[in-house]
Amino acid sequence: MTRPRSLVQMISEHLREGIFRGDYRPGQRLIQADLAAALGVSRIPVREALHRLAEEGLVVYHPRRGALVRRPDVREVHEAFETVKIIQRAAMELAVERVTDAAIADLERTHATLLRESRSGRSNGLVALNRRFHRTLYESCGLARLHDCVEILLFPYSHGIHVMLRRRGLSAAAEHDEILQALRGRDRERLITATLKHTDHNCRALLDTLGRDGQPGGRAVG
Repeated sequence: MTRPRSLVQMISEHLREGIFRGDYRPGQRLIQADLAAALGVSRIPVREALHRLAEEGLVVYHPRRGALVRRPDVREVHEAFETVKIIQRAAMELAVERVTDAAIADLERTHATLLRESRSGRSNGLVALNRRFHRTLYESCGLARLHDCVEILLFPYSHGIHVMLRRRGLSAAAEHDEILQALRGRDRERLITATLKHTDHNCRALLDTLGRDGQPGGRAVG
């Protein structure tokens, strides 16, 4: 932590992870002085870290309140998910033709692990397992970069998505099972329908999560 650049990066990662975990909720103030005191650093690297998060879309600046954890609006979230669905439809069209038995076996293993985690009530690994399931799905059609595009679209809502996935648990796992069954049968229409339905459910659950967790009244960060 001796170089200012690496210090800013470490503070950025700390705050980013805190937003993803829900430590800092949508609309919550991020007070530079309090953050600096809590982290044992000066305000300068904290200010730079907050600007980085603003560039990523996780933080916004309000003229009178300073830096706030960004609270997405309903229209914006809908637009992002509708764009994701366009990508998914194209990807699933190709997945039916290109998926291999090895890819399906990998998806089944990931799904089985995700299901065990959901049933056990353990939620720490759900986000990573969900990401792996969907990345493998895109890789199965030879278009892994499409998954990167989806992640870029949804990145500003990462906090809500992390919380939402933990809450959905078994419901999301059941939808993954429907996707897997369609993929095993190389059933194009069923696969597209199951994938888009899963995305619609995630969108509604995310909006519900943001509505519950993004209400005003959270304390300022200290």
